[in-house]
Amino acid sequence: MRKRIFWNIFLSSLIAALLLGGAIILVQYRAFETLVISDLSSECDYAQSGLISAANEQEYLGRLTSRNRLTLIAADGTVLFDSAFDVSKMDNHADRPEIFAAIISGEGTSSRYSETQLIKNYYYARLLPDGRVLRVASSQNSVLGMLSGLLPAMLLVLLAILVVSVFFARYSAKTILQPINALDLENPLANATYDELAPLLTGMERQRRENIIRMAALFEKQREFTAVTENMREGFILLDASDRILAINSSASQIFGAASSTIIGAHVLMLNRSVALQQALERAKKDSSGQSTLIRGAHTYQVLASQVTDNQSPAGTVILILDISDRVAAEQMRREFSANVSHELKTPLTSILGYAEIMRDGVAKVEDTRRFSGKIFSEASQLMSLIDDIIRLSQLDERTSLPEMTPIDLREICEDVCQRLQPQAEKAGVSLNVNCISATVRGIQKILEEIVQNLVDNAIKYNTSNGSVGVTLRRNDQTVELAVSDTGIGIPEEHLSRVFERFYRVDRSRNKQIGGTGLGLSIVKHSAETLGATVHLESRLGIGSTITVSFPAID
Repeated sequence: MRKRIFWNIFLSSLIAALLLGGAIILVQYRAFETLVISDLSSECDYAQSGLISAANEQEYLGRLTSRNRLTLIAADGTVLFDSAFDVSKMDNHADRPEIFAAIISGEGTSSRYSETQLIKNYYYARLLPDGRVLRVASSQNSVLGMLSGLLPAMLLVLLAILVVSVFFARYSAKTILQPINALDLENPLANATYDELAPLLTGMERQRRENIIRMAALFEKQREFTAVTENMREGFILLDASDRILAINSSASQIFGAASSTIIGAHVLMLNRSVALQQALERAKKDSSGQSTLIRGAHTYQVLASQVTDNQSPAGTVILILDISDRVAAEQMRREFSANVSHELKTPLTSILGYAEIMRDGVAKVEDTRRFSGKIFSEASQLMSLIDDIIRLSQLDERTSLPEMTPIDLREICEDVCQRLQPQAEKAGVSLNVNCISATVRGIQKILEEIVQNLVDNAIKYNTSNGSVGVTLRRNDQTVELAVSDTGIGIPEEHLSRVFERFYRVDRSRNKQIGGTGLGLSIVKHSAETLGATVHLESRLGIGSTITVSFPAID
């Protein structure tokens, strides 16, 4: 804008100066022509006054010293005398404008321009009393002639005009723009400037207020959008039409291990180059939506991509990343549970069917029938125990049909269970030591008995001959801790994280000899969670194991 104002002022000043100079030259030239005609008229008066009294007109006219040209012309146009040319070689002058005008009206003037010599001839003619015409002529420089003579001076003047115009235009542009540059755009109406800017400033103030309202609404929507996306457990990524990241929430940043501040504006492949993500994007562009499964470390994610359109044209892509690790693990556990249940049910049923078939076909001897019946009863009891444990786990998972928790003395339960299992311990050659203080916890009698029963039973089964089992009950500030320890075979470190899984057995051959359903520790864990307790296992191979159940203390 400053350059435009500068050039407008500069050109306006230059054109005004040139026009003014040209007008002055033309006016002066017109005044000069009037003066020339006046001088010619005066000289004609002087020549005419002497011509009347002269005895010899041509001699008189010849004696006159004048820088102007004198010509005496007869009434028919014949040149009688000319101070500059030979009259014998001159044409008839009756057709000259000034001569014709003088004959008609008494005097006449005219001018003729010489393009070759850049001069202009001025003529003044007067009708004498005897019918002849006396003409006086003067040759002067034309306008172009005058300009050519004044060219050096004019160039200097033009240069001076250019310099003055430049400084004047620069100063004027700076002066004009200074109030505009000093405008307070935050408060347009508070500016004291040109009246012509009042409509613009009013419009700016109105626009400013509208922008404030719109920005406030935009910030509110942005805040709501950020609040929603940042509190999502799912990963959220918003891409533009070129697959560049417009927004990414903290969950997605944590999943891919990238800071949102450094990844905004980058292509999505800079965030993750996995085939799963690329497949989801390609399907979304082709079919408007796509999904795939992404595995990162120990986690499994479901990638959902949906295309966003604007007037049926692709405008971007929204990507949701769902952590389905628990679902995948649960599905895996379900498959393993189904396989284990099938196996555990099939083994006793096969044995039962085998003995029953022998007895049905009469192959068994009479003395063997009682033994076979005992086997069938033992396998059926094992099968029933397995089914009871499965049903119990299902009830604990669903937490249905459970009575209300009440304060219960855990010491009494520990002593009763150990008393019932004392014969089993003596049979296995294991000493059972109980060291319990009186401690009351909130729980369910049957579930607490199952926890203690399974822990002590496992400690006896997986112990060594002449080993020992210790049952300890102690109270801390916030918890009541039940600890069952043994001096048994122990558990290898790599199996510690899985012993609470259903049907998981460290040594299946040994478990086959010992018996059991493989659900004892799983029932302990689920029972403890039902009562709000936690379970902790410590074990060293060949030394023994200690399982501690921590219950919330009652004040």
